[in-house]
Amino acid sequence: MRADPLAPDDRPLFLVGCVRSGTTLTRDLLRRVPGLLCPEETHFLRWSEPFRTPASMPPHTRNDVLRRHREIDGVPEEVFARLLSTARSKAELQRGYVAAFARARGVAGPYHWADKTPQNIYGAALILAEFPGARLVHILRNPLNVVASMLLGRQVSVPDLHGAINYWCEAVQIAGTLQAAAPDRILHLRYEDLVSDVPGQMARLLGFAGIEVPPGLYARTDAHPERNLWREALDEEAVAVVLARCGPLAARHGYDVAACVERAGATP
Repeated sequence: MRADPLAPDDRPLFLVGCVRSGTTLTRDLLRRVPGLLCPEETHFLRWSEPFRTPASMPPHTRNDVLRRHREIDGVPEEVFARLLSTARSKAELQRGYVAAFARARGVAGPYHWADKTPQNIYGAALILAEFPGARLVHILRNPLNVVASMLLGRQVSVPDLHGAINYWCEAVQIAGTLQAAAPDRILHLRYEDLVSDVPGQMARLLGFAGIEVPPGLYARTDAHPERNLWREALDEEAVAVVLARCGPLAARHGYDVAACVERAGATP
């Protein structure tokens, strides 16, 4: 029996993948589920440095965005400082933070929880090891639109074309490798499928997580259709580079990016 009645349960969801792929929408939809808590992005498990080593601490203490996330979550800086100084591992820090978030939300009983930090894909192997009951939801999106969003600086700015492509390729490659090793613990969720059928895809996600939800929680109107931002953001040369570098990997997840370009009448 846990001493802390608000300690997180042992079957969390981690929303991971490339940035600008729909993790925020998925997180917002999950927040509707009764008894499921999901704080702002934490980034506790994305960093490669071993926890409590000198290089591992500045991202937690000096990042203004993460400080703002804690403010939104209602976790005071003194509480976070205490967690940071007493946690022995990244997993302990994650669990302690979720419990502090539960208290800030006035939770009075058991709850499910999720973490939405797309870059945690880089720590996904550690997540599977440290949280034996955890499930990973890998959210992916047509690479043309992901790359376009980053080049335009939509939330995350990556002005270098190959840098933006690497963001997408690395996340998808890591997720694919981990699924081969732990197929029952990773779910691939395409953004395009989610926005076209919110009720169906959320039922699939929550079924994967073993969470029951009341009927009628979601509607098809809960998301707008994909805009295909790449049409206005990528020139023919950039489109050709995305097709060459991302096309084969995208095809494994049902994307025919070349056909997408042809249908738009923008064959490079």
